[in-house]
Amino acid sequence: MNKKLFSSIVIGASLFSSLAFNSNNTQAKTVTPKPGIVTTVRLAHLYDDDGNLISDRVLLANTPWRSGDYIQIPNVGNFYQVSTHEFVKEEDVNFQHGQAAKGVVWAGNNGAIEYSYINNQYQATANKLAPNSAWQYSYTDNAKGKTWYQVANNTWINSDDVATPKYTNPDGWYPIHNTQISQQQKAGYDLYNGVEGIKVYKVRQFFGLSNAHTIYDSNVISCVRNWQANHGLPATGIVDYNTWTHMGFSGKDWYDIDSYVAPLRTNINSTRNDHIEAMIAQAKEYLGKPWISGAASSPTYGVDCSGLVTQALYASGIDPQPTSNIQHAQPGNEWNCQRLYSSPYVHSVAYSQRLRGDLIFYQSPYDGSIWHVGIYLGNNEVLDSWPNSVAVRPITNSQRNIVAKVGRIFY
Repeated sequence: MNKKLFSSIVIGASLFSSLAFNSNNTQAKTVTPKPGIVTTVRLAHLYDDDGNLISDRVLLANTPWRSGDYIQIPNVGNFYQVSTHEFVKEEDVNFQHGQAAKGVVWAGNNGAIEYSYINNQYQATANKLAPNSAWQYSYTDNAKGKTWYQVANNTWINSDDVATPKYTNPDGWYPIHNTQISQQQKAGYDLYNGVEGIKVYKVRQFFGLSNAHTIYDSNVISCVRNWQANHGLPATGIVDYNTWTHMGFSGKDWYDIDSYVAPLRTNINSTRNDHIEAMIAQAKEYLGKPWISGAASSPTYGVDCSGLVTQALYASGIDPQPTSNIQHAQPGNEWNCQRLYSSPYVHSVAYSQRLRGDLIFYQSPYDGSIWHVGIYLGNNEVLDSWPNSVAVRPITNSQRNIVAKVGRIFY
């Protein structure tokens, strides 16, 4: 038998039980459509439609199977259908009602009544989910004209009590996240040739090297290698966790500097303007901090132009993958302003149509490349990170006066 999950044929369209005749036991058997997933809890023997053992057929333990009918045969047992004419005993499996699905659902303004699925029907409990709270679901079902979402073990809510986010971006724009964006890359990366960012800044500072350009270059490698040799460590020239902590830096910082993602400042009741203001509010947390190339961490430290925008977007519910705070520090990713500029999800609008919250991209007067990005505040001002600090500046000045694109993030 093919071990792929399959959709069993449900006999008839009715949800009511049907009666069939058991030729071996001369007693009625009850057949009920009961689609779902059964997972074997032990080596499970297979049986035919009448409960007769199929001697040469077994299912391995801890394997999932899509079920179709549920058969009850008096004096024989209860069975779940896992193939056209093959069944497993109820005691050999755990049954999961519904269809496997993953997503996030929000309780409505009045909360959401919790239901349990018992005896083939949903039964309301005395519990309610908090209003406007977000919940991950793992299974869905359609019954009684509603969509049902499993948000915990045998805990379901239905579409009558589900809220719809007030603002969403349409297809072709960055999707809006109404739950906290999580770090998708491994925190705690090593420092080696070409890496930039806050940890490199600290290492360069440790050796008294300039941070005019914060990059792990040959000077850093030489300093690290000599220091490792003088302190009984492998002289690799690479700063790993062991070298980092031996230098006196915090082991917690090794991971926390990398993994910071700005707290979400919006929710399902947020308007377009709320998302824009959340982005700007997060960016303002960095005012006065130094410009640091390849940096995109917390407001405790400095950032560069695209690092500032990345964290501001996180706070507004936008995850601009593949641009991310960790990726930004890796070799070859300093110029994430170019990735954002080229992103099909950042939509170009006329300069004369610029609005608060748009991204302003700048072109180098030397080679024409995109070399800078800032957040437009209105009144011909941008909030950006430019050597030597994060500040509010005129939209153009003598250093960067060529606006290459006005990029809109929110529709």
